[in-house]
Amino acid sequence: MKVLPKSLLCYRYYRRQTNTITMPSPVLTPANAAASEHPVTPDCTYVLVLNWNGWQVTLRCLESLLRMQMPTATRILVWDNGSNDDSAQRIAAWGRGELAADTRVPTALRPYVQPPIAMPQRCELLDERWQICPDAPLVVVRGSRNLGYAGGNNAAMRWALAQADCARLWILNNDVIVDQTCLQALHDAHRHDRYDRPLGTPIYDFDHPEQVQAWAGQRLGRGWLLAPRHAREGERLDYLIGASLFVSRQRAEQLGFFNEDYFLNAEDLEYTYGYARQFRAAHRGEEPFLVCGRIWHQESATQGRSFERQAYYFTRNLVYAAWRIGFAHGVTTFAYGCLRVVWNGLRGRSNVARGIARGLWHTLRGITGPLST
Repeated sequence: MKVLPKSLLCYRYYRRQTNTITMPSPVLTPANAAASEHPVTPDCTYVLVLNWNGWQVTLRCLESLLRMQMPTATRILVWDNGSNDDSAQRIAAWGRGELAADTRVPTALRPYVQPPIAMPQRCELLDERWQICPDAPLVVVRGSRNLGYAGGNNAAMRWALAQADCARLWILNNDVIVDQTCLQALHDAHRHDRYDRPLGTPIYDFDHPEQVQAWAGQRLGRGWLLAPRHAREGERLDYLIGASLFVSRQRAEQLGFFNEDYFLNAEDLEYTYGYARQFRAAHRGEEPFLVCGRIWHQESATQGRSFERQAYYFTRNLVYAAWRIGFAHGVTTFAYGCLRVVWNGLRGRSNVARGIARGLWHTLRGITGPLST
């Protein structure tokens, strides 16, 4: 947990820009030195999958990913976010054919994960030490601690962007199943786009495969109130959902990294919201995002059932994001949070009310980052 040095009374502090990309230099090994002498033309798509104590869910995602049509060279990078359930070793064991994935899914989704992929796969298990990525379609990197959604994805992005062959990034939740043509659709749409726009995918419900959860992104709210809701097909998108986010290397370097103050929830709001506003101002009549492909998302499969903790992060980070957008947004969203405390308390949802109240209190104190236990 981090306490910011200024209070909310000076709201301009909350609007500081923290996303500038800074690329650390890789550790020079003999392999690195040899690679630097023979430059590689970037043409590889890195699929970044973040895992934290959820190896069963991740294996199901990998089963679907390895069935995709690969339009170009593709490497799947699983970043293990300091799991304490031997996730990294188990995922690597699956890659060697020593462990089976649990592919029990709704009937409509079985073709995307069954029958099991032929094993063994070329899989490398590495630590987080900076190094050249091995020439394997599946790489598992074992992180030393839980960096949260923002920090874990940032670590994976840094690792991928340090590779000479990295041309595109596809940030993907581990609790999804992907359509076999999804990557092909994303690649084709991006290849023909003169604006180099970020891409999202329509997100369908895992338990009800024909039901749309969100049309790739979110609407921010009404007026000064930040109350995000899933966008419907054809609606204007204020930002893309981080469950599926496809960007070129150049666009990723312009957008920067996720703001790690959020730790969990709402970091994707800030990541593409500012870009969308700038794009619309510069290109009247054009939309800032492209939407194609299809995935199925199992809601909160990796966050667990701690409703109080979920309410805490959602409230704290949403108010924090509102303050960074503007003073009126911050005041309005904070006041709405206070009403939600009362409303949940009256409905007997005391755990949710406590989480919201604590989130509001920590926002006033300028506390960000992970919640201390």
